[in-house]
Parts: sequence; C-alpha cells; structure tokens
Amino acid sequence: MYRWCGKGPDGQCSNSKAVTIGDFQAGSLPKFYMGSRCVNDTTAVTSSGSYVRLWVSFDFHRNAGSYVMQVCVPAILVVCISWVSFWINRDSAPARTNIGIFTVLTETTLMTSTNRQLPPVSYVKAIDIFLGTCYLMVVLALGEYALVAYSNKKRKDQMKRWEKEKKRLEKLQKEQRLPQPDIIAETSDEFQLAACTCPVEHMATEQPLLLEPEKPRNISRIDITARIVFPIAFTIFNFAYWLVLLYRADRLTDPIVEEGCVEATS
Repeated sequence: MYRWCGKGPDGQCSNSKAVTIGDFQAGSLPKFYMGSRCVNDTTAVTSSGSYVRLWVSFDFHRNAGSYVMQVCVPAILVVCISWVSFWINRDSAPARTNIGIFTVLTETTLMTSTNRQLPPVSYVKAIDIFLGTCYLMVVLALGEYALVAYSNKKRKDQMKRWEKEKKRLEKLQKEQRLPQPDIIAETSDEFQLAACTCPVEHMATEQPLLLEPEKPRNISRIDITARIVFPIAFTIFNFAYWLVLLYRADRLTDPIVEEGCVEATS
C-alpha cells in the first residue's frame, strides 16, 4: 500500500506536505497562472491484481488579460465602427457598403486567429460566444443598410408614379375648366354655335381628387431606430456577458492543496 506522506509540524503524515511547489514565477507561463493542486491515491484493478497508485493534479487557469486586450477590445471597436454607417447619407452606397464589408472581414479574421491559438475542444467557449455576438452585430449592421436601400428604392418608385399621376390629373383639370359654347337651334334642321353666355366663375365642374403622398424625409426612420437599438442591445449583452464570466471564473490564484479530491479513474 502506497500513501503520500509529508511530515507536518506534528511529525504526522499529511498529503498537503507530500507535494510542494516552489515560488511560481508569472513570467514562466505568460498565458496561465497556477490554481489549485490535488493530492490523492487510487486503486487500479487489472487482470493481474489490484495496485495502489499515487496521483497529483495541478490546476492552471488561463490568463484572460491578453485576450481582453488583443481580442475583446478590438472586437468591440470594430462593432462601434460598423455603427458609423447609420449616420452616413443613405444615398452614399459605396461608403456604407465598404464600412459594412470591412467590419465583417475584420471580425472574421479575429475569430479565425483566436481559434487558431486556442486548443480544439468539442464545446462552446466563452470567447466563441463573445466573438460570435460581435460578428452577428456587424452582419446585422450591414443588413440594415440593405433594408434602407430597398426602402429608399421603393419610395423613389412611389414618387415617380405619383408625379406621373399628378401630371395626368392636372391636364384633366385644365381641360374641364375650358368654357363650352351654347348650342342654339332655330329649326330641327338648322343650328348654330353662339358664344358661351354662362359666367365662367359660376361653372361647376367636378374636380378629381388628388391625394399627395407623404414626402420622403432626409433621414430614414430605419437609421434613426438603428442608432438607438444597436448600442443599447450591445451594451446589455456586454454587461450580462462580463458579469456571468466573472462570476463563473471566480477561482483562487494562490496554489492550495485540496484534500479528499475526487478519485482519478483507474
């Protein structure tokens, strides 16, 4: 039977004294810091018999400071840049399209480079949720301009049809205002045309109703809504994301020994 035995102050065996770690230098592993360590023993059952095994596990935590400065902050700035298109004139298609495509490509590059540095795992990581949301925000900003362009084109088509209908009705109104001559018939076989004797100001003609559509505004309502909705939604996401992340990552930085750890698999 094998057991961990480190002499404690009282001279008795103690697991906490069996494995010791010297001063952990932060510069030796820049992306990790030492967490806890677990010392325990287990029994391995094989075909030849049962054997006692001693094991120790070291817990390293990933240092999130470098990822915050190299990944999270640039991703947030790229999302903010995508909102600049909401203040650009909707008729400036090249400017708004270039901003949208630039932000989408930048977020794609950030996601690809970050996943290349991290070990491949089968579950969704916290950084994947953050970058995925940032990518969704810039894609929605680009889609917002597509909606604005479609609405603008539809509005222009309505104005063209309205102008055409207005000209037709104005022409019809002018024709109805012309005075009509009186027809004076002396006999059934003879008639003559006399000048109009009815006052023009008393002529009652039925005027067609011309409904003028609402004039298009200089600033699209879609852009005004996007200027408010996008920043508020992204702010709420960041508040909830970092709050949950800090709560879930509440771990001790000092190396401590956990006794009575869960036994390792045989």
